[in-house]
Amino acid sequence: MAAADGRTQGHLDMRARPSKADAGASGPVDVQALAAWFDRHAPWESGFLPLLRAIAARTPHAPAPGTARLPNEECFRIGQQPTMAFAPREIASMDVRDGRFDIRLFGLGLWGPQGPMPLHMTELAYSRAESNQDRTLAHFVDLFHHRALTQFYRAWASAQATASLDRSDETFSFYIASLAGLDPAEAACSPLPTHARYGAAPHLVCEARHPDGIVATLSHYFGVPVDIEEFVPHWIYLTESDHARLGVRGSAATMGDGAHLGEAIPDRQHKFRLVIGPLDLDQYQRLMPHGADFHALVEWINTFVGYEYAWEVKLLLRPEAAPPACLGQPQRLGYALWLGESTSEQPVVGMVFDPEQYCNRSRDFQT
Repeated sequence: MAAADGRTQGHLDMRARPSKADAGASGPVDVQALAAWFDRHAPWESGFLPLLRAIAARTPHAPAPGTARLPNEECFRIGQQPTMAFAPREIASMDVRDGRFDIRLFGLGLWGPQGPMPLHMTELAYSRAESNQDRTLAHFVDLFHHRALTQFYRAWASAQATASLDRSDETFSFYIASLAGLDPAEAACSPLPTHARYGAAPHLVCEARHPDGIVATLSHYFGVPVDIEEFVPHWIYLTESDHARLGVRGSAATMGDGAHLGEAIPDRQHKFRLVIGPLDLDQYQRLMPHGADFHALVEWINTFVGYEYAWEVKLLLRPEAAPPACLGQPQRLGYALWLGESTSEQPVVGMVFDPEQYCNRSRDFQT
């Protein structure tokens, strides 16, 4: 690979190499996996922090950068290329030697016109390496470069908690789950993806669950328009002991106190309706009872409001997506079948149903 001053950096092959025993301690290195993060023909498109993060993600057998107790536990080495020119990019070159990544940087070190060392020290290291093939001074300083730059990455990764998601020992999920009051073990058994629930933490952390949070979460998760209708009227059926009967004493027999006419009372405080759509036919069928997204929808609502409120779903279909009744069609009568084609531009009202009637909680929501 050509350096900034046009010289070929073939001298990198002559650096001191770790022993094969040390290289084996860090495990195998997948070079092809890093092709998307470092292009030898366009090294200016890569950065030091993204490259080190990619290495950490693809070497789960090794400690995270900056956390190794011994040098032979790491699968990479970081050094700086002594040069008198200003750094044209962060990464000078990257090679693999004896199973380790050998990363050379232009900046972020002691050498160069932007480094803290006097410029004549950079000139000395550069001239000794180029004229006498003596890289002892550069290799010695690289001992400190490696330690300092790995700690620099560790400081960055500590401030960027999402960077830990690349590895199995990440802690970011636990922090978000704790913020939202979720048990990571319980979330793993849910029909919802764990990180989907963690993504709704800003809404779930609120003690008073607001309708806008439900609408925003469902719309983002399913990728469809969602609206909510509050204070939907419905009937609350009374238990038999609360029925008013002639000749039967009790609170239900006292006029103006607990007496009611009939077996049910109207209510507008404890029910809401989700209006989802307009949808295409595939989205519509996925949200129908027993559809692919049905249990996820029910789990989202139970996560937000529990079983305190009654609710129902109203599915809207695009007019051009509503299939007319035709012999031989796979659509089921009463689910996704209409007589004729819609001539209006308004969405077609599909199913309006109570999801709880199609759920067996002991079967569908327990493990």
